[in-house]
Amino acid sequence: MWDTSERLLKLLSLLQRHEGWSADALCEELAVTSRTISRDVVRLRNLGYPVITVKGIGGGYTLEKGAVLPPVMFSVDEATAVLLALRHASDVDAGASGHAATALEKLHQVLPRPVRAGAKALAAHTTTIDLGQPITPDAPTTDAWMLVLLSRSCRSRRQVTCTYRHHGGTRRARQLEPLHLVHTMKRWYLLAYCLQDDDWAILRVDRMADVELTALTSQARQPPSEDLDGYVGRAVSRGWQRVTATVRVHAPRADVAHWISPAWGTVVEETPRTCIVDAGADSYESIARWLLLTGRDITVIAPPALAQAFGEVADQAARTARRGR
Repeated sequence: MWDTSERLLKLLSLLQRHEGWSADALCEELAVTSRTISRDVVRLRNLGYPVITVKGIGGGYTLEKGAVLPPVMFSVDEATAVLLALRHASDVDAGASGHAATALEKLHQVLPRPVRAGAKALAAHTTTIDLGQPITPDAPTTDAWMLVLLSRSCRSRRQVTCTYRHHGGTRRARQLEPLHLVHTMKRWYLLAYCLQDDDWAILRVDRMADVELTALTSQARQPPSEDLDGYVGRAVSRGWQRVTATVRVHAPRADVAHWISPAWGTVVEETPRTCIVDAGADSYESIARWLLLTGRDITVIAPPALAQAFGEVADQAARTARRGR
């Protein structure tokens, strides 16, 4: 049986989740009679919530939009997702950082104590860095509870165990001492000391399974770098760059640099009218395609395979042009 106040909160949460509910659907969700639903709707209206009765077949109840801004009901995972989104906005969007920071502060103040502890761990041990966007369209999801668990292990200095799936598909048991979490290129990465390898490792969180927080204490170790974000960013960039190449772009560095994100290469001025690009990607064809976006003349310095890739892209463009004619 629902307590009246608990039932009202649940009813409000349901009305916020969807634009319209039939009375029968609400009765089924809350396991009460239609008369109880009617009384609860009246109670919500008396509290100032604009619940509208929709007449006719398929009618029911809905919240009026724009009249007032009622309290929003979040699950723990939803609250964690909002916290992470606000952190991301404050880290990478200068225009939104002020509003994101105040919203984040307000949200922290109303969180239940257990959730607040996880939020503090997330705030202390997660960062977002901008390395650009991945070429591949896939964007793996990561459960909020796993991020909270890993950030808690960083905060409390406790070891975790997991099964890790490597790029080739092989799986391996890992015992880790987590240090820091980084979000970049639509993925979460964990920097941790791997006891099996006796070395620092960077793991994709979406490839971790059977994650458990143990009672074992992590040892006090010297971090692999004073700049943890830079350390992870460089490693992630190397991982994305399966092949590398060097070209001369016949344009000033300022005209080219905004086309080359840190994950895909570096741009160095050669002369006031040329620059050198050291590029990397998953294939030479990928490098050729996005270098053409600069719209400038390009000379391939190395390797010859990149010149061949430019030729293949040109052949494809020529075939497309002939079909168009």
